Amino acid sequence: MRKPWSKTFSFTPNSATEDAGVQTSTITKKLEPLLLEENGRIRPAVDTGNYVYLMFMMFGFGALLPWNMFLNISHDYYTMFKLRAFNESSSATLLNISDSFGYSTWHSENFQYSMTISAQFPNLLFSFANIFLATKGDLTGRMRLCLAAVQAMVLLTIIFIYVDTTTWTASFYYLTLFTIFVLNAANGLFQNSLFGLASSFPFEYTNAILIGQNFCGTAVSVLAMFTKAVFTEEVQNRAALYFGIASIAIIVCFILLNIIKKMTFFKKYDVAEANAYELNHEITTWEDVRIAFTRSKMQFANIFFLFFVTLSLFPSICMYVRDAPPPLPHNFLVSEAYFMDVTTFLNFNLFAFLGSLTANWVRLFSPKKIWIAVAVRVWFLFYFPLANYFPTNVVDGRNFPPLFPSTWMFVFNVALLAFSSGYLSSLVMMYAPKAHEEPRIQRMAGMIAAFFLIAGVVAGLSFSWAIKVIVVGFSQ
Repeated sequence: MRKPWSKTFSFTPNSATEDAGVQTSTITKKLEPLLLEENGRIRPAVDTGNYVYLMFMMFGFGALLPWNMFLNISHDYYTMFKLRAFNESSSATLLNISDSFGYSTWHSENFQYSMTISAQFPNLLFSFANIFLATKGDLTGRMRLCLAAVQAMVLLTIIFIYVDTTTWTASFYYLTLFTIFVLNAANGLFQNSLFGLASSFPFEYTNAILIGQNFCGTAVSVLAMFTKAVFTEEVQNRAALYFGIASIAIIVCFILLNIIKKMTFFKKYDVAEANAYELNHEITTWEDVRIAFTRSKMQFANIFFLFFVTLSLFPSICMYVRDAPPPLPHNFLVSEAYFMDVTTFLNFNLFAFLGSLTANWVRLFSPKKIWIAVAVRVWFLFYFPLANYFPTNVVDGRNFPPLFPSTWMFVFNVALLAFSSGYLSSLVMMYAPKAHEEPRIQRMAGMIAAFFLIAGVVAGLSFSWAIKVIVVGFSQ
């Protein structure tokens, strides 16, 4: 049977024993689904049982789980317990986070800010470096090394949960920041490589990563409310449960990385890409970057601004929006104890997950017009600071009164912020690599898009401080 690409390109396997389905040409890669010859018959490549798709989803889930666990437990475990000073009549081994069992220190008061800096900048730096390190060779090997580094940091954290660190709090503080630095550097490499790996697969495989990441946030939010109700103030047991689950997820991802390489569907898309790079080895990495920007630069700008807006507001601003300005009493159907958990964290993570899931079937915006939907989200930068935003340490009140006091309006806007973030980010991350036909450039575009995603996160988190200054001033 005559192959449809035979007039354009001819490729011969290196040996008679090699699988023609593995040694696939660049031109073959342009056909979706791939056409492969087997016993003289043409058949499409099929992801039987959607196993590869589900594995990509699990990689997205596992990539964010350890850091989500850190974020969720950091206030209760580090700020209110592990980094506090204890007097002679109390012990750091007690499972209580009450002020009666310790008092704040410089380390506990500055931990949240230091944690953010220690996490995001290595994430951004190593994500950028990975663009120039991972265009050649097997990305899954690099991803396994990243998982090993993350696992080592999680196990180190677990070891010190029940260790009395009251006599060396300062050293423990810097040790924790070191673990956060290494964890997020490895995580940046892992996520960047993951998006690069998925870029040459069909649209939905890139989206599977984002679905897994958003589902991770939803799962952690539900876990947080459950442990808050069951363990109350037993913060050490909560920390052990959180990091134990994270460790298990990392092990599962490591095992799946070894399994996925053996699956025929994965080989047909991934190995062909490596071959295509070898056939064009004279093209430099810088040239790949330049080519990727020619068609995808608008999508890179979209993903940056999308996450800039989202992370400027969530969680730093949204979590401090209240039902009523202090000292007025709380009067909403969700109790004050769970108001933040439900209206901010569960609400956001659930709708972000639904948004990314929707992008699999409904694509309202074309690659050329999606920037309009991204730009419209600037509304949220005006709305949330003008809602009932009152940080816990506000003493003198806001510089100007809230303009949008309705709690239901706040709940709706959090859901809209989340759904638009999940939906549009899925579309943009799918569009960026698919603007190119060469699998090598698709991989590069996917990795650059992942870098701009993280850059948007870092810029947004930094800008949230500016929003706070505008609303409550420098002295708060």
